Amino acid sequence: MAVFPRSGRFVCFRCQARGDAIAFVQQLERLTFREAAARLESGVTSLPRRAASLRVMPSRRRATSLTQAEAAVLAAAVDLYANRLFGDKAALEYLERRGFGRDVLEWQRIGFANGDELVPYLRWRRLSVVAAHRVGLLRTGGREALAGRIVFPEIRQEQPIWLIGRVLGPAVKKKRYLALPGPKPLLGWDQASRNPAGVCLVEGPMDLLALTKWGVAGLALCGTGLSAANLQLLSQWQHLYAVLDADPAGQEATARLAEAFGSRLISVQLPPDAKDPADLAPLPEGDALFRDAVREAVSHHTGRGKMDV
Repeated sequence: MAVFPRSGRFVCFRCQARGDAIAFVQQLERLTFREAAARLESGVTSLPRRAASLRVMPSRRRATSLTQAEAAVLAAAVDLYANRLFGDKAALEYLERRGFGRDVLEWQRIGFANGDELVPYLRWRRLSVVAAHRVGLLRTGGREALAGRIVFPEIRQEQPIWLIGRVLGPAVKKKRYLALPGPKPLLGWDQASRNPAGVCLVEGPMDLLALTKWGVAGLALCGTGLSAANLQLLSQWQHLYAVLDADPAGQEATARLAEAFGSRLISVQLPPDAKDPADLAPLPEGDALFRDAVREAVSHHTGRGKMDV
């Protein structure tokens, strides 16, 4: 077992158990989250205040204007939700059916909001519940905004700046995606910006997770709308590969991107039975099918057959 004092997390390489101090006590003594938190609080006289040690980037480099308290509660929420995912059978099984294993989920810090744990967790960490309300993690009465959803964080320079949650399974009475308030960022920025030659544009976080699984540079628009600021950000790539959903909204968004970027925009058509990249993720040949579609699009666009994503 390895313990990381700076982050307060542990990993057991034999059984793959992992998490923070609360998760450790839960597994060791078979307690609920609340029981484990109470056990730790009663037995520890000095609790770590991680907020005080957060690295706050200079304002010119920060992707959003978060206070230190707000940044700390976002980071704590990502920790809590990431730990919770691996203890939630329904959420894990859903993601596994969609083609996503533990390795990519842990790498991207994907989580699950159980809905009744954030407030006691923040209090245990000595973090501001008020700040959690300000950033939109909590609603009136302490209800968690993303309760019952798979949580996708956007992490810039190791600091979460925004979260978006997806319902488990088909959306019936709830919106499929629900995000924290504030400007909608391009998801996947830190990884995509390492490849200035080209980037794939997709609609949703699940699509981006599929690209990440395949090692493809991508950005998720979180919908089909693009602000002027995000359009400006996209102009730094030499080529943009639009792999938006095969529906009228996705086609209209692709047309708008083509109008904005001209020949730099390459529209990619997936196989007929795939609406988006996430549909290919469960298939053993999903990676190959996706890359073949991009190669074909590039070949039609340039006649060279070169792919630089």
